[in-house]
Amino acid sequence: MSSRNFLKGAFILSIAGIIVKIMGALYRIPLARLIGGEGIGLYQMAYPIYTMLLALSTAGIPVAISILVSEKRSRNDDQGAKRVFLVSLSILAVVGLLFTLLLVLSSKWLAAYVLFDTRAFYALIAVAPAILVTAISSAFRGYFQGNQTMVPTALSQVVEQFIRVATVLALAYIFLPRGIEFAAAGAAFGAVTGSLAALFVLVVAYISFRNKRQKNNPFSLTSIYDVEPIISLTKRIVALALPISIGGLVVPIMQVVDATIIPTRLQDAGHSIARATELFGQFSGMANVLINLPPIITISIAVSLVPAISEAMAKNQIEEARYRINLAMWMTFLIGLPASAGLFILAAPIAEMLFKIPEVGQSIAVLAPSALLLGLYQTTRGALQGLGKTYLPVINLTVGIIIKGSLNYILVGIPTLGIIGAGIATVTGFTASVLLNYYHVKKHTGFKMNWKRNVTIPLICTTLMAILAFLVYDLAVEPLGNTLSVVIAITAGILVYSFSLLFLGGVKVRDLNTIPKIGPRIARFLTRLKIFKV
Repeated sequence: MSSRNFLKGAFILSIAGIIVKIMGALYRIPLARLIGGEGIGLYQMAYPIYTMLLALSTAGIPVAISILVSEKRSRNDDQGAKRVFLVSLSILAVVGLLFTLLLVLSSKWLAAYVLFDTRAFYALIAVAPAILVTAISSAFRGYFQGNQTMVPTALSQVVEQFIRVATVLALAYIFLPRGIEFAAAGAAFGAVTGSLAALFVLVVAYISFRNKRQKNNPFSLTSIYDVEPIISLTKRIVALALPISIGGLVVPIMQVVDATIIPTRLQDAGHSIARATELFGQFSGMANVLINLPPIITISIAVSLVPAISEAMAKNQIEEARYRINLAMWMTFLIGLPASAGLFILAAPIAEMLFKIPEVGQSIAVLAPSALLLGLYQTTRGALQGLGKTYLPVINLTVGIIIKGSLNYILVGIPTLGIIGAGIATVTGFTASVLLNYYHVKKHTGFKMNWKRNVTIPLICTTLMAILAFLVYDLAVEPLGNTLSVVIAITAGILVYSFSLLFLGGVKVRDLNTIPKIGPRIARFLTRLKIFKV
């Protein structure tokens, strides 16, 4: 896998992630108007249980597939790569079926004794089949990622979200006359139709991919289903996947703990129950949502990095692995630094524009560094997973979350800090996890950061961007109003950041050639200007 293909894969997944997130945010507006707050409540009740079971049934195995397929392909072992895929597909199909049946059989009990609303039964039943279908789809995605082919994954994600949104709105409308619980169940069924559409795309892409790769080498069932290799391979898949699956539970558990600790400690700091709940809602439901937007791109870098590192290590190309890690870190700083600075500088105006609550700005501002830190955690986690050290990011994240939880309890209870203490705790916890990941990446690869290109130049450009964005907003807000001023300030910031990066050599014109379609055209145009570094 060339570095250009690595960047191209990350770019494709990033675009798909942005499209999916936009669709996922927009459809909730008409759905809320259609079925109201009560219907949304029933719809949302099913999803935490669904996502937790989905995480248990799939988390880790797609990454394991990606690592092992990439390793086999690097050795030109196509039969081995197919064996990894088929064994993993079998495991995921069985586990997905078991968790689907578990949800179906326990849905009445869950609705009555966990969600405390028997009407949620219908939404739980409706969403249950999606666990099986998504589990099967994840095997195909892991296989494609292991082959460093990101288009099928990206396309399936977009198609899945489109069909899901269409189903959610259509079935909610159709079933609404029968009752709000049936409308919510119809909306929940969108997860099933969306995952089926994604699976169809992935199967078609798989057939096409296999036909192109080996027209004259059909499956040899004897070699694929040799008993000993399957046992050995299953052990490797489980060994790689299990730590990631366990790690997938760490964050949801901490979110539950946060929901208990933060409001309670806010009350200890002197706030009423209603005010404590309000501040926690601003922190977790508004500020955190914005902080999690930039990592949509960095998670794509991490996904692309796993097979890239695995391939290089399988070929014993340590220098190439170090180079690819540096490339991923460069991209992460390139995105995370300006995102964090922009959220910090324009925290209150953005809060006013989006939520009509300027007070949310204090939570956004204190959480702003997390936009970079979360990206760095994802990238270093991807590097460690590519090295086969899947347990290390889980341990490091657990350490960070313990620090975050402890500081939450201490800082949020201080009256002069309050909810700001929760932001400080989050930033500190993520910093610890990132530093631990970085230490282990260096330890296992001898990686050395290119500080000038990765950090210094983006930091200078980010500083220029932040100053300009602040001045533009300050000058424009009185005559143009808040919303238009925020948009103009962000646009001006993006332009000055982009051009200063090109001028200082933080992004060279040749780097633009890695962006599919439009990149080479932009590169040719900038080359003609003769003021940017080639």
